[in-house]
Amino acid sequence: MRLAHLPLWPLALLFILSACAVPVAGGLDDGEANRVAVALDRASIDATKEVDPNAEGKWRVNVARDDVASALSVMRDEELPRHEPQGVLEAVGKGSLVPSEAAEHAQLVAGIAGDLEKSLERVDGVLSARVHLNVPAPSPLRDTAPAHGSASVLVEHRGSTPPLSADAVQRLVAGGVASLLPTDVAVIMVSRAAPASAGRSELAHVGPIAVARASMRELQAGLVALVAIVAILSGATLVLYSRLSRVRAEAAQQKPS
Repeated sequence: MRLAHLPLWPLALLFILSACAVPVAGGLDDGEANRVAVALDRASIDATKEVDPNAEGKWRVNVARDDVASALSVMRDEELPRHEPQGVLEAVGKGSLVPSEAAEHAQLVAGIAGDLEKSLERVDGVLSARVHLNVPAPSPLRDTAPAHGSASVLVEHRGSTPPLSADAVQRLVAGGVASLLPTDVAVIMVSRAAPASAGRSELAHVGPIAVARASMRELQAGLVALVAIVAILSGATLVLYSRLSRVRAEAAQQKPS
């Protein structure tokens, strides 16, 4: 009866090890999950990406339990995970069954702005981008040219130096909107301080054990291997004990009275 309880504590230890990893972001596509993992790694936070069991085709990012607060702080500063702006295909596909010309034009402009935001946010160092387009709708009933359009762009970036110049932003936006000149685009750059990794504890906890962060993964792997070995030995001991008990019972039955 005592031996029958041996496999329980290795399972409990395995449960403790698996509980050390806590998801801080889920339901992400592959690119956004990579962006979150890279941002946490840049802040010296050990993060792992795995398939999200709660969302088909999506990913989630896990960190150690002791790093949850720091990870959430970094993600807040980096504005992660990002809200994916809708592009032209998504914008035009929505609306009423028979949309008006004004509604179609508004959807098209919103889609173009979303595509431009996607392009800007894919630049390394850009935290977020907002593109506002003022593009008057053309009227087929008028002989005059439509009113001149304009645009304004707000770019939040990491660090004191922008990852791209205002001229590059103006050319990008003007190139994506017909009849819009680079001089018609107003650009505002907002700097965000890079997250500081100093002052964090160099120790991480694997269950009740404190270990250097660089050795945390090795310790977890070693403990998992130890759990497996103990479980195998426990099973072998149970089998041996069962056979020994059977042999003793058979010997007692064959013993003459």
